[in-house]
Amino acid sequence: MIMIVDDDAAMAEHCSMYLESCGFEVEVAASGEDALSRIHAETTDLVISDCAMPNMNGLELSKALKAEPSTAAMPILLMSASMRCEVAPGLSYDSFLRKPFLAETLLMEVRKLLDNAQTKPTYLKV
Repeated sequence: MIMIVDDDAAMAEHCSMYLESCGFEVEVAASGEDALSRIHAETTDLVISDCAMPNMNGLELSKALKAEPSTAAMPILLMSASMRCEVAPGLSYDSFLRKPFLAETLLMEVRKLLDNAQTKPTYLKV
């Protein structure tokens, strides 16, 4: 399952609908806190998170996930319109997309990250 985390509902829905149309199982969370609790309760293969969100931003979410042994190997794709996120010190994510991006670019990054993942994939719908 792919978890999309974005406080921009339209962006989350756009990404979710596109990835679902490509055969992926997708869940959406509106905040880093919500995503963190749901990731621990569900089998998650990949996290796609906006960088700039209130309270727990994408960098904080990715650092929290990488710090825990049970989620440390989970690939994380951050996305943002801001360059500050991309060049942040102590990077804790696996890939980055600058907004706006093409849907095909998102799909290419998702496939690359899942192909390189160290965990058994459960992301495709059966």
